[in-house]
Amino acid sequence: MALFLFRLVRTQRVACPVATEELSLVLKMSQLSDRVLLRVVSSVASLLRYWAVRCLDLTEFSIHAQFLMTLLLHHDPLKIKLCAQHFQQLLVLIHEIRDKDLTQSFLRKVGGDLTSCSLDWEVLHYLLQQPSTQTITVDLRRNRISEKRIIDLLPFLDGILLARPSPSLVLSAIRESYKTHTSHCIPSLLRSLDHVINLTCTQLDTADCAALLFTLQHSDGVKLKLLWTSIPTGGIESILFTLEKVSHLSLDRNLLLRFLHCCTASKAQQGAAAAADLLRTLQHRLDLSCSSSVELSEQERGEALCLTAGDCRAISTVLRHSSQDTQLNLRDCEVEDSGLDLLFPVLDRVRLSSSKALLLQLVSLVPVGSERDTVTRAESLCRALAGELDLSETRLDQRACGALALILELSEGLTELDLSHCQLTDRLLQTLIPHLHKAQVLDLSHNKITDALTDSLLQLVSINTSIHTVRVFSNSIVDRSPFLKDKRFETW
Repeated sequence: MALFLFRLVRTQRVACPVATEELSLVLKMSQLSDRVLLRVVSSVASLLRYWAVRCLDLTEFSIHAQFLMTLLLHHDPLKIKLCAQHFQQLLVLIHEIRDKDLTQSFLRKVGGDLTSCSLDWEVLHYLLQQPSTQTITVDLRRNRISEKRIIDLLPFLDGILLARPSPSLVLSAIRESYKTHTSHCIPSLLRSLDHVINLTCTQLDTADCAALLFTLQHSDGVKLKLLWTSIPTGGIESILFTLEKVSHLSLDRNLLLRFLHCCTASKAQQGAAAAADLLRTLQHRLDLSCSSSVELSEQERGEALCLTAGDCRAISTVLRHSSQDTQLNLRDCEVEDSGLDLLFPVLDRVRLSSSKALLLQLVSLVPVGSERDTVTRAESLCRALAGELDLSETRLDQRACGALALILELSEGLTELDLSHCQLTDRLLQTLIPHLHKAQVLDLSHNKITDALTDSLLQLVSINTSIHTVRVFSNSIVDRSPFLKDKRFETW
């Protein structure tokens, strides 16, 4: 077809010019002679002189690398796609030929993207020495480039983007910059790292922290990854007071607690500024759940984090400096009552995620001696939960139901109340019924409710038009017919 199209174009039997985003060359026959393949490539190269093609896809076209030279010399802007095998062969051939114009054309045609190739230092060094404006992207996980070569790589950082660099290589790079005090190289280093300093699962000593601080001080808007990184105590404080240079910070939950405590231990003005910077770089998310435990074993990942009163005091102190709502994730956490008491004053400025057990614990702590404080706690808790109170699959006793009834009485704007699978009996539900109209969607399914409360539930819904849905299926209700008269009841 390529040969046919070229003949038509050459004889002007096809209207010209033609413009297309992508032209794919697909080899349907398994065995073709080199002579035929060379004719095909030659015809495609000639066709490109008449047609404006942005991308030539050769991923399904098996051909020797030397046959592609004609395409590399095409002058118009053209991107060429190759399968990994042929890409590697062509790169080796380019290195063997060592022609400056051909090398520059090759880098332009592939967009500088060498992430599918395995490069040794000799080949990479040759490509970086070429006077090309095309940035080269290499995947360091696929290449045989030792950390000892970092010092040799520094002069070429303006022309290279390092994809998936290992934390040890990143640490070697910032160590070398600090050691030689080449601060002018840091912007280029960070650009080559795509402005990400990834030190995940790395053990830092005092000298490493000094190198990191040196790098941060000469950077701006960098992303810093410190998941499961070991940092000396003094290093945490130094990093904390350099966060104005960081746009995004990644911490595991244990390191996050250390940063929070460091904020509270600082002087008032310094601590306030540090807390504000910490929340900003964390994207206003304090995640103390196992979701940040990606590097832990399965056994460790399931372990709950026990937060002390001191931990909760640090969390509360930092949240007082929040300029906007903060996501507070306490899933997989166990907190003593005295700690939760310290969190109540800041619940009005968070969006809370927690386990059902911890949520039930918070509900039980809402009633206190002062009526004013009880009202404040109830309103703050409902706001923190964004109006959705989910206590499903938790066993509710009389004390919990009493506290829940008080919360419903004192708060507004509850969109959904899920009490399914709570082992609710008629006696327990009677405590709640006077206040259940506060919820728009009410789930009472999978409990122990009987026909004795049918009239109470019907009356509740009939006099409260704000209720949209009430789920009462899978209870001990024998006669469901009264509920069929109101479509808001779900009884199947």
